[in-house]
Amino acid sequence: MEILIIRHGQAVDDAPDLGDAGRWLTGKGRKVTRRVAKWLAKQKGRRPAAIWTSPLVRSVQTAEIVAEAAELTDDVSVIAELSPSRDTAEILRLLSQYQGAQPLALVGHEPSLSALVTSLLGDVGWTGLKKSGVVAVSWDGRGPGTLRFALDLKAMKAVDPVKEAQQQAPRSR
Repeated sequence: MEILIIRHGQAVDDAPDLGDAGRWLTGKGRKVTRRVAKWLAKQKGRRPAAIWTSPLVRSVQTAEIVAEAAELTDDVSVIAELSPSRDTAEILRLLSQYQGAQPLALVGHEPSLSALVTSLLGDVGWTGLKKSGVVAVSWDGRGPGTLRFALDLKAMKAVDPVKEAQQQAPRSR
C-alpha cells in the first residue's frame, strides 16, 4: 500500500470561542498547501487517489486543497482516529484493512503523524513533518514499511531525509 502522510498547513494560533479544533489555515498556510498539492498532483504515482483527514478544521481545509489539485471526485473522508493524541495503533488497524484506491493520503497533526511514520518504518531517525510537509511510505500491512520520499518544501523536490541526516552526521574516528 502506498501512503502519503501530510501535515496540515500553517493555522491561526487562536480561534476564539472555537478552541483548538476550530483553528483554520492562514493565508500563508493555504498558499504553501496549494503549492504542495500542485506538486503532488503532477507527480506520477504520487497523486493522491483517496484522502483521509482529521476532523479538525485546519486538516479538513488542507485535505480539500489537496483533493482539488488532484481532481478527486470522491469525498474526502473524515477519520476521527487522525485527531491529535489518538493512538497510532488505531490508524495502523484501519490502514491494514484498507482496500481502496492508492496512494492514500492521510492529513493530520504532529506529533501523531511522526509517531505513525515511526510505527510504519521502525526507528529510522525520523525527525518530523513541517507544516504542509509530506512523507510517502510503502507498507504491506505488517512489518516495517519503506520510506519512499519526503518533500523538501523549499526546493519542492522529493528527498530521503533519513539518508541525508546520516550523511551529515559527524563521523566517529
